Amino acid sequence: MRPGGGISSAHAPDLDLPARFMVLGMVDLLAVAVLAPFAVPLFAGSFSDLRLLAFVHLNTLGVVAAVILGATYQLVPVVLQTPLASVRVGRLSFWAFLVGLSFLLPGLLTLRHWAMGTGATLLVVAFLLYIGVVGTTLRRAQRWDVVAWHLAVALVGLAGGIFAGLLLAGSKGNGFLGAMTYPLLGAHVTFLLAAWVPVLLAGVAYRLVGMFTLAEDALWRPAAWAGLVLMTGGAWLLIAAFLLRTDPVVRLVAALAIAAGQILFAAQLVHLYRARRRRGFDVHIPFALVSAGGGTAAALLLVAGMALGLRPSSALWVAVVWLTLGGLAETAIQGFFYKIATFLVWLHRYAPLAGRQRVPRLEEMYYRRLAVAGWLLWTAGLALSLAVAPLGNAALGRIAGMVLAAGLACFLINVGRIAGHGLSNVTVWFRRTPTPRVGSGATEDGVVS
Repeated sequence: MRPGGGISSAHAPDLDLPARFMVLGMVDLLAVAVLAPFAVPLFAGSFSDLRLLAFVHLNTLGVVAAVILGATYQLVPVVLQTPLASVRVGRLSFWAFLVGLSFLLPGLLTLRHWAMGTGATLLVVAFLLYIGVVGTTLRRAQRWDVVAWHLAVALVGLAGGIFAGLLLAGSKGNGFLGAMTYPLLGAHVTFLLAAWVPVLLAGVAYRLVGMFTLAEDALWRPAAWAGLVLMTGGAWLLIAAFLLRTDPVVRLVAALAIAAGQILFAAQLVHLYRARRRRGFDVHIPFALVSAGGGTAAALLLVAGMALGLRPSSALWVAVVWLTLGGLAETAIQGFFYKIATFLVWLHRYAPLAGRQRVPRLEEMYYRRLAVAGWLLWTAGLALSLAVAPLGNAALGRIAGMVLAAGLACFLINVGRIAGHGLSNVTVWFRRTPTPRVGSGATEDGVVS
């Protein structure tokens, strides 16, 4: 990882490739905000409810996967200092992903097997194209560091998850999995929510947080390697335990390893923020810390569930899944979006003008107070939503859903504000902005290449 490097370089792909995935993720996040007051009360039930299953996949695929695919298409070439293997195939993966998602979510909601099968097949195609592009780019890289290994290992977890998901979708029609349905379902969830999302987010966070704070040299690399081994080893051990139906002690050991890896990751983030060279408040920091706390809490609940030997229908698993999706992944997405999107839009819109006329700083491209309000509301909504499953209280779920929706509304308004800089006329914007500083706002945030 090149010290002082940014999130864009000569190796980065054309902006339209990550942008189309990001836009899809934001549209689906808007759908999450609209549905949250109606979906969060379903946490009082179980995953057998098709509405809850569809809502979980809206979050998993529509938001988390879409943003992750777009972000890694942008970041992998920069981290590896190697051009993306094929931008054209990356664009093709977007269309397969979009159409597949459009079939799968309604199919899950209505239990139409042909729609689920079509959607799952197209999504598998999209993910395989993505894995091919990113995997080939990784293979061409001359040097791998701990971040690159996080990306590579997460890619393997994704491959396992989509294969298990395809088998589950196919079994919906004729039930050929039989008694293996629940073990494979456990493996599918573990692949995606333990072997893919947390591992990839940890690697990306090490890169981004070190860059944003100018503290890349403060990264505890032995701890980063240990966290990778524990998270990945625990996830794969748990998958094997599900599929082989081993002794519950093996599942508990696997859960403990995952929790230890998450704790090391959270400690690493705290260390980087304490060692940061750029002091002062940055809106991504509270989001990142809540995200790390959400991942750690999910892992600890996983340990509790394994220790108690809870059945698949237990409400605790709803809390574990939601903490991983909402607490870990979607909280991190919001925080890092404020940094990544602003820089990419700034680079596209204002970089040619820097040094010739006044240009905005990155933090001037969104409403800071609204961002803080969104963080507070989202965090409060997460806390309330976690009480819905154990209490079985649907009324509390409606309140939690509305608070979450309000937090997402704050974030999405800022997304529109950031996007407006890329679309609006620069002269008009400057007439509305009081005395911007001359020069690169990107430089002040430490994200120039």
